[in-house]
Amino acid sequence: MLSYGQVENRWLPDSVYKDKKVKKVYVYENSPKDLLEIARLDRNGRVTRIEKYSASYNKRTRTSKVINIVTICIYDSLGKINQKIDTIFYRHNKSVNTEKTYFVYENGLLISSKYFKGDFKNPSSETFFSYRPFTSTTVNKKDTLITYRKTKEYDRDFYVKRFYGYVLEAKLKRYQSTVNGVIETMQYSDENDRQRFDDDKVLKNTFNERGQLVKSEIKSMFMNDRINEYILNYSYYENGLLKSIRGYVPLYYKYEYFD
Repeated sequence: MLSYGQVENRWLPDSVYKDKKVKKVYVYENSPKDLLEIARLDRNGRVTRIEKYSASYNKRTRTSKVINIVTICIYDSLGKINQKIDTIFYRHNKSVNTEKTYFVYENGLLISSKYFKGDFKNPSSETFFSYRPFTSTTVNKKDTLITYRKTKEYDRDFYVKRFYGYVLEAKLKRYQSTVNGVIETMQYSDENDRQRFDDDKVLKNTFNERGQLVKSEIKSMFMNDRINEYILNYSYYENGLLKSIRGYVPLYYKYEYFD
């Protein structure tokens, strides 16, 4: 479930965590000392809670990290996820916001998920899943206008191999006004006049003889014509669990196990 939102393929299948009896996953960003998040799992390898921490930029801020987001995953009696709740903490004004995602199944297969932001009654976005081949497409709407549509394709029904689509953004426009005899130029976003930006990220994934993802060569086209190319290298502990991802923003992993 968590891999569907991560082009960097940051997570392993539930079956791997279950087999290794993983209780907690500690993720560090930039260095093995900079804690990013802690994921708590049940004995079936399913994530039940994630605590995401604030960013740090130096040694001082690293020691004062606080939790920014807490995610709770709720499963049904068959072990399928049916709800994800994100609680977001805003430190500047000491406010809290809740976002929810509901998962919909048909004949035992996940067919869609609906994401609700805050107290809105209509979903902010919806993701549709299809099979043979397995893909997921996320759509955002403003009234009836689709302002965001992006699709993920997968290697081995789990690892992202392509991420493509478009977004319609309100054009930034200017106008002049006179205040106390002084002409000032103002800016505003025109929601009725939108520009389309196409994105297409292709990952060439390489697997080793154990079926582990060891390298992703990524070519990203974004904002219609901007190109970015980089490589992600994956390393593993002897027990087969992910140890690090290096190449873009380095990530490091440590684990705690059930008895």
